[in-house]
Amino acid sequence: MSDIPIKGNDQPILIENAEIPSGEEHVSLDAQHVKQALVDQRVQGMSKGKKIILLLAAILVIGAAAYGIQKWTGTDNQVSYATAIVSQGTVTNSIEATGTLEAVRTSDMGFKNDDIITVLNVQPGDHVTAGQVLAQQDPASLSNALQQAQNTVDQDSISLKSSQMSLETARKELERQQQLFDASAISQTELETARNSYAKAELDLQLAEAKLDNDRAKLVQAQEDMAEATIVAPFDGLIGAVNGQVGSINGINSSSSTLLTVMSDELQMIALVNEADIGEVEVGQAVEFSSSSFGAKVFNGEVLRITPQAQTVSNVQYYPVLISCEDPEGVLLSGMSVSALIIVDREENALTVPMMAISYAQTFLRGNPASVVPSGAQAVVVMENQQPVVKAVELGISDGTNYAVVNGLNSGDTVVIGTGSTSQSASESETFTTPTNNRGQGGMPGGGMSPPPGGF
Repeated sequence: MSDIPIKGNDQPILIENAEIPSGEEHVSLDAQHVKQALVDQRVQGMSKGKKIILLLAAILVIGAAAYGIQKWTGTDNQVSYATAIVSQGTVTNSIEATGTLEAVRTSDMGFKNDDIITVLNVQPGDHVTAGQVLAQQDPASLSNALQQAQNTVDQDSISLKSSQMSLETARKELERQQQLFDASAISQTELETARNSYAKAELDLQLAEAKLDNDRAKLVQAQEDMAEATIVAPFDGLIGAVNGQVGSINGINSSSSTLLTVMSDELQMIALVNEADIGEVEVGQAVEFSSSSFGAKVFNGEVLRITPQAQTVSNVQYYPVLISCEDPEGVLLSGMSVSALIIVDREENALTVPMMAISYAQTFLRGNPASVVPSGAQAVVVMENQQPVVKAVELGISDGTNYAVVNGLNSGDTVVIGTGSTSQSASESETFTTPTNNRGQGGMPGGGMSPPPGGF
């Protein structure tokens, strides 16, 4: 509490015990501003109640005047700089893509002949090994057909041997008859009869051989039909789908010829890359990807192949890129949607500076023509002794948030990323208030997310 001097027409008047806010100065006013509250020097003769009213009126006038003076002087001649600390880290230049997981190998399997399913050993999701019996049809009719085919081939083999013996007998008889004819012991007619018998034996042998070949082919078909009545796993993997049950009929002519789908355990990704980025993608590049099913868990892969034929999605051209998938825990599933980062370049243990620092430097240089950097160079604004100083820098790759610094900065340097409310996280930034004569100079709230132009 203190006394406040108020200038009257002839002499100062004191308002006793008035409370002044901390930090405010006594304000001198002309009596005309308070003449409605202080009429004349006889204020001392007023009653206590009237003094209180007069005191309140005077305080209101003083407060209004003090506010006006503070507003006018203000802090417009100062600017607050939001800053970040240059530190070491990893900067990764990558291409974003979306993709879908699929099995490296897939086999749709079903029975060839329409028949009843008698055995079904698997369900979707079951793991299987190559050669494992998955399903069988009723083997009765196929077994009978196979047995008949085998019997026919056995009989043909006997007939063939008989024909071979008959031919040998006919050959010997022809030789004997020829000798007799040469000795004039038999007639020409008898010799011709022997020759005809030999020719017939040759023809019978040929027919027997042809019949055996034909029946052997039927036997092979019967064996194949019998084998096809049993479905076995073609490779190690898992069952993707089952489209039938014991007692139902399956075959090439049934409504669903595919009874089982077998998929390999190994997965791959088909990622769609925007045509604007496909030029930077190369076979062998590392890939990091994630699925919403596993939160922040990151999986690894590698670019295997780039498809030259584009796909149009919402009037945008995308190129399918085949990517291998590492899944040591076996948790990924075919059909999952994933988000992928194709690593174009990566620098580890590099000095890093926020892209906002580069963007702010452009604004700062436009507002401070006296600050210059070499032609074509890039720059940042560094706080030195609480003063902004422009420094030329050489930058490397960017990850869209930070740049790798090649030259021009040291670890621990404080760079300006904006003014006012612009700031990094609390652990990485602080705010300096520095006098300036540049009214209206401002930062770039939120920073710029695009690389700067080649020079300033």
